[in-house]
Amino acid sequence: MTSRKPRRNRDHFWTDGSAEIPEEWKKKTTKRWPKKVMIAIGICWFGMSRAYVVNGSAKVTAQYFIDEILSKMIHEDIPRLYGNSAKDVIFRMDSAPSHTAKLTIQHLKDHRVKYIPKEIWMANSPDLARLDYGINGNLKRILSERKATTIKGLISVIKKVCESYDIAEIRSTLSSWQGRVQTMLDRHGGHVEVK
Repeated sequence: MTSRKPRRNRDHFWTDGSAEIPEEWKKKTTKRWPKKVMIAIGICWFGMSRAYVVNGSAKVTAQYFIDEILSKMIHEDIPRLYGNSAKDVIFRMDSAPSHTAKLTIQHLKDHRVKYIPKEIWMANSPDLARLDYGINGNLKRILSERKATTIKGLISVIKKVCESYDIAEIRSTLSSWQGRVQTMLDRHGGHVEVK
């Protein structure tokens, strides 16, 4: 038997070339839902930001991040989630280059947004990143149940799911963080979730 590389949406099968293959034995590739869509979201005690979809061909530079995500979070999501307390919010990001860029930090300063500087962020760890340990897995599970078949459909489902995301789950995720930090400290930097 030899292997032939399958082509998208065409019949493919394995044979040594000497056997006649009945049609019902032949595998047919099927369309699957879109491979990936990059989104940016934020969470807080009062809920989730809207889902910001990154253009598939975009390189997420500091300027792109500011124009397409950060400014909208600052001027739309934070006031919606915090109301009159929006000015008291302390913004926290991860270590993505567009988040730590001088241009991004200057934008935060120019708009008088309080933020936690990268010098005092905890090390990158999915055990301590709230979205990683508490939200992303559940979000992916919910999205896989929706069976979107196009990028446009997937984006629509993502936005709807984020708009109605369970606030109790967000609060549970945020409440568990301090205990997770302590567990990691007790384990001298070891993983929180041991399998």
